[in-house]
Amino acid sequence: AMLRGACVNHGGRAVTLTAPNGIAQQNVIKGALKSAGLQPNDVDFLEAHGTGTALGDPIEVAALKAVFAKSRRDAGVSPLAIGAVKTHIGHLEGAAGMAGVLK
Repeated sequence: AMLRGACVNHGGRAVTLTAPNGIAQQNVIKGALKSAGLQPNDVDFLEAHGTGTALGDPIEVAALKAVFAKSRRDAGVSPLAIGAVKTHIGHLEGAAGMAGVLK
């Protein structure tokens, strides 16, 4: 695997303090793709935040679908493979991102 780009944002304007902001998630995914010089159908695997919550996971999956589904379908490529290391080892808080990269 190769890290080609990155993007950071904040989804603070959401329904509640702990509710993810789906639009902000879409924007950060698009920003990371742009930074990497990639199109959605160039990505083969995505390591999701995937906290395993009833609120967060559907919002994250909807954001991923909004960014990747149509482009991949139109290009005739297979659906995006998604993983989430937290389901195996739990949430490592500050080290959670690194666990996903190492996976």
